[in-house]
Amino acid sequence: KQWYQRRVRGVPTGIMVNFGHGVTRISAVIDNLTKKEVQVPVGGQDSTAHLERSLQTRHPEQEDLAIHTRAIKERHSFASLNPQLETEAVGSTAKSLQRIYTMPNETEVVLDRERASCVEPIFSPVKGSNDETIASLTKQLINSFPEKSVDLAQNIVICGGPTDCTNFNYRLLSELYKCKAARIVRIFCPPERTYTCWVGASVIYFDDDYVDQGMSFNEYNFKYLPAEQ
Repeated sequence: KQWYQRRVRGVPTGIMVNFGHGVTRISAVIDNLTKKEVQVPVGGQDSTAHLERSLQTRHPEQEDLAIHTRAIKERHSFASLNPQLETEAVGSTAKSLQRIYTMPNETEVVLDRERASCVEPIFSPVKGSNDETIASLTKQLINSFPEKSVDLAQNIVICGGPTDCTNFNYRLLSELYKCKAARIVRIFCPPERTYTCWVGASVIYFDDDYVDQGMSFNEYNFKYLPAEQ
């Protein structure tokens, strides 16, 4: 909540969409209090898994591909504003999307339409939800508070690792307008949005009720990492 308040320039009401590893949380914050939250079982791992399957099919000779999939995604993926064209691209269109990732053994992994298609699971209908998407669920949350709907729609803050993908905010904005979430929609993309979980952990650590549950970096290494690496 404190992070949200800083990011919407002091406005106490808005929507926070937190794209996590396996879950996305959409929260309606009204007068600095979270009034309603929806959890969606979709996150960055779905995007990574989709890319891994695509690359293993295309490059079966690369045995260590799974280890590098996340790095490939973070470096080369983008959220398409024309998904039907770019996720199914062939010929010259596919060639225009082409990028090369060099593996540690100096072999090359060629990407084209996978760069866009790997992001699609995040914007696709959620399984078992009657074709609901993150955009349509955000619209429902906005409409749950008619007297605050304008403020909610015009102060949408996104955070989490997946949001660092190129064009991610514009794609989400497009999806919200497509489902007619509101007449005017504004999305804020704070520069530190990919580190919100670490910001939250730091804030909690300095709370007297949680101080005994924290540990230093050296303590973490000693407790959880193997002695020999």
